[in-house]
Amino acid sequence: MLRIEDLYVRFPDNGSGKEVTAVCGVRLNLAKGRTLAVVGESGSGKSVMGMSICSLLPHNAVISGSIRLDGMELLGLARRNMRALRGSRIAFVPQSAGLSLNPTMRCLRQVSEVFVKRRGIKAKAAKHAAQDLLSRMGLMDRDKRRHPHMLSGGMRQRVLVGIGLSGAPDLLIADEPTKGLDMARQRDVQTLFARIREENPAMTVLLITHDLDLAESLADEVAVMYGGAIAEQAPCAKFFGFPAHPYSRGLLAALPKRGLTPLPGRPLAPLQRPKGCVFHPRCTAADEQCRTYNPPLRDTGERSVSCWRHV
Repeated sequence: MLRIEDLYVRFPDNGSGKEVTAVCGVRLNLAKGRTLAVVGESGSGKSVMGMSICSLLPHNAVISGSIRLDGMELLGLARRNMRALRGSRIAFVPQSAGLSLNPTMRCLRQVSEVFVKRRGIKAKAAKHAAQDLLSRMGLMDRDKRRHPHMLSGGMRQRVLVGIGLSGAPDLLIADEPTKGLDMARQRDVQTLFARIREENPAMTVLLITHDLDLAESLADEVAVMYGGAIAEQAPCAKFFGFPAHPYSRGLLAALPKRGLTPLPGRPLAPLQRPKGCVFHPRCTAADEQCRTYNPPLRDTGERSVSCWRHV
């Protein structure tokens, strides 16, 4: 379904004159009907990677590598063709629902207009389709007719997801769907995505999140990003049961239910990539090999890990 090979994304840094590498050699495979959660700290490159799939990065981004959807190369695709894909086969649900919805338009109208544009149906039929979709997203009739600012963050997120699903996409990319929500609204979003998976078993989902509980409840596989690269990719149960990469173990140990042990050191600064493994300054097991050579992402059969200590 989705295959990413050797993906690099760089941005010019006007202050230093250097390039900032936001995504560094990412390799991912995602099969049809599966859900992959991409997790990691803020600044690890998760959202940039997701936006590169949909060609939503700013014009100064320098992108190389390969992104294929069912064998079709997406990098370098004409802008018009990519827009058509985003309106049909690929849906991207961005962060910050409050900033992504039109503040002057009622939510029902925003969704119905998407039905008109993407599916070419008449306005009356589009309104009925939007009504039904928003009901399945858990919105009451009175909420559908409100402007976005009148809804809670969780409700606005549901409207955004509804807009994404209106085109019946093959691939749904959700970028930090629980960001900025309280615990109750986070559980609502978790329930929503569980229902989406149940109702759309053939749809492939790329879930970008820092919320490890959300990843554990929804994902078939988990990929961990650090410093713009994949540190580990594993089946969900294996990742949460037996994490292999030191960074993965640190993320899980920092969870409240696992002891709240903080990760040592600070996240990687964009312009301060170290020689060797990017995680070695924070790794208690690092040795001279780690400080000198960058480990490749190696497939061990049951998972892929980028670590010299994992054989």
